[in-house]
Amino acid sequence: MAGFTTDSTSFNTFITRILPLSISLFIIGTFLSMTNLTDITYADGLFQEQLSASLGNRKADLLIKMNPPVVTTETIKNQSQKPIIEFRLFDSNMNKSLNHVTYFITIEKEGKRLLTNWFHDHNGDLRIQLNPRNTSQIVVYGEQDPILNAYSGTPQSPVVAAGPIFLEGGLYHFIVQIVTVDYDTTLIPENQQPLYDGYLSVGNTQNYVIPKASKDIPIKIISYYDKLKNITYDQKNDELKFDMPFNWNLSRIKDVRIFVHEEVSIPKPSPFSGQAYSGKVNGITVDKMLMIDPSNSTKDVTHFMIPKMSLFR
Repeated sequence: MAGFTTDSTSFNTFITRILPLSISLFIIGTFLSMTNLTDITYADGLFQEQLSASLGNRKADLLIKMNPPVVTTETIKNQSQKPIIEFRLFDSNMNKSLNHVTYFITIEKEGKRLLTNWFHDHNGDLRIQLNPRNTSQIVVYGEQDPILNAYSGTPQSPVVAAGPIFLEGGLYHFIVQIVTVDYDTTLIPENQQPLYDGYLSVGNTQNYVIPKASKDIPIKIISYYDKLKNITYDQKNDELKFDMPFNWNLSRIKDVRIFVHEEVSIPKPSPFSGQAYSGKVNGITVDKMLMIDPSNSTKDVTHFMIPKMSLFR
């Protein structure tokens, strides 16, 4: 994909149906060609990140993890989903949580600040339950420390942040500063406080109907990066096309692990089920980054899984 500039542009993607072949063979071949699947776990645009920094002579890793791992605008709306974000500060050499951690956490989306507040956990494993609501601002509920006024909770009763968060799909930016560790009220000097910068993703769900002579086919497309635009179907070539805005600002993406994930659900039975698919991104064939999950009895789920290095080919 040579020739990209650092400007925002559209990320043009489409799926083309090709001659039928064995579903099981296609899945196995595609799956095995994805030789670095472990990167999915810690990728920008998915459900968790593990970030590293130094804390004196210790290595202090921060795990930011979303539970459940798949959160979409549809599950938020239809299931009244209340995802929990876990923040765990730990010594990665010993896999041991650090104690008495105070977190200063900021959550942003597209440069807009949604939440900024102080949080504390004696065991270093903080859990914040997000209650998405269409209100004017986010309100935090939990026990507050009398000295730092930091919110704390328990594994059974986490801190709650209720308000306009996770109502829209796309990337959410987490900025986490560590203010205390080892002791509840002994502040780390400001110039020594570890700072972590990560992203989690909420899938944006969009429905689309493919017109066929025999029967219209309702499909569902989930984008874990940004809201899709220009969804069209070329009946002559059996091509489903869509654009995804993507920010090619190198200063933002050069040091983060990006894994662009697009998901198309096709109902069973339909004229498309039991078929093989090829994929292109900006005119470049990416069949090896295309996976089909046929495990659901009611639908085939086709995944585009585009790693960062492939974006700059």
